Amino acid sequence: MIEQNAQNFEHKELEADMQRLSKEILEKRNLPEYKDFSNKEIIKETIRPIIKQDAELLKPENKTADEEAEKSFLPDYALDFSSEKKLEVEKLIDEVFHKGKLFKAIENVKNHNYDPNVVDAFHDALAGKLSVELEKRKLI
Repeated sequence: MIEQNAQNFEHKELEADMQRLSKEILEKRNLPEYKDFSNKEIIKETIRPIIKQDAELLKPENKTADEEAEKSFLPDYALDFSSEKKLEVEKLIDEVFHKGKLFKAIENVKNHNYDPNVVDAFHDALAGKLSVELEKRKLI
């Protein structure tokens, strides 16, 4: 019972984080420079400064990676990662969606010395999964 209450609290925290993120996304949606962006692209732009402080670390994206990220949460370029790097990305995503700690996971990434490729894969996977979840909840 205590574990279930803790899990409900964690998911309430995730819901609150997603509400906060939704507001930021809707604000961006109203800006002219984001007029032609998809929801997923706006989500990426919204969480980008939260996750990374150095935009030069970002890899160029392509539609194949975006489409693949929706099928499985790992972007296609991450499929070539070592099993350790894949596990790091999976743990970070798990922290968000199973433990309900969106902004805590992002803080974890910022405060630890993760490989830039892991950070990129986390960013892309998180944007893909958040896009689906925010659309399900009709928050974007």
